[in-house]
Amino acid sequence: MRSHRNEPAEEVTGLGRTSGPSVEALEGGAARTDQIGLDLIIPAHNEAHRIGPTLEAFRRELPHPDMRFIVALDNCDDATPEIVAHHAVEDSRVEIHAFPKLGKGGVIRQAFDRCRADLVAFVDADGSTAPGQLAILVDAVQRADGAIASRRLPASTVQGRRAVVRVAASVLFAWLVRHLFGLPYRDTQCGAKVIRREALELLIPRVTTSDYLFDVDLLLQADSHGYTIVEVPTVWVARPGSRVRLIRDLGDVAGSLLRLWMSQQGTWKRPQATWTAAARSET
Repeated sequence: MRSHRNEPAEEVTGLGRTSGPSVEALEGGAARTDQIGLDLIIPAHNEAHRIGPTLEAFRRELPHPDMRFIVALDNCDDATPEIVAHHAVEDSRVEIHAFPKLGKGGVIRQAFDRCRADLVAFVDADGSTAPGQLAILVDAVQRADGAIASRRLPASTVQGRRAVVRVAASVLFAWLVRHLFGLPYRDTQCGAKVIRREALELLIPRVTTSDYLFDVDLLLQADSHGYTIVEVPTVWVARPGSRVRLIRDLGDVAGSLLRLWMSQQGTWKRPQATWTAAARSET
């Protein structure tokens, strides 16, 4: 079993190059790609109010032609498709794929079928993770199979105001995940992750959860198959308008946690990861 590590804080400037894909960060937190194949998946459900600035930032600060920005639309009924389509016209690296309502995990699984790069990244559409922070994760993957951003390490920084109840619910959820599943990570839910595609080819078909527990399920699969996933401190910006309502959806989250825990104990058979032919054909 390969080990899990918490990565120490690294200075943003001058990240070292090694062989294979890498991202170097420049002064001011802006990142540039040098020699990299990276597909960035951005799941989005009705994100018209913030998907535009997020795409603008990533397009501007990650200019290398081998980058691709794959926006996976989860049954959007607002202006999100039109906004993303505008970016796709301006930048051929932006791809848009529309799916019926599948949940975050469902559209990520679908979008992964479109990935070709050696590294695959996920970020939330709200822009909480800046391109420079993604660059740090890519650098960390050069000594691991994957890297996840963490808001809960000593070197991490959380900017912006968050409701006390929301913070408390998030802390409780993280505690439950660590103690129910024995995972070493302090923060499974931060949206920024980078994983080698060869690992995801094994893991994605084994992940059956499509809701809030997708990240936990993915990391459980990585752990059970011996992949090294490092947890890296990050600068994370709290954005208004989050669609995650952990308190409101507490019953659903608790039920998903229970089912996932039972599957780990062998008392509940996990269903096969499936999706409809219609979902595959939606673009």
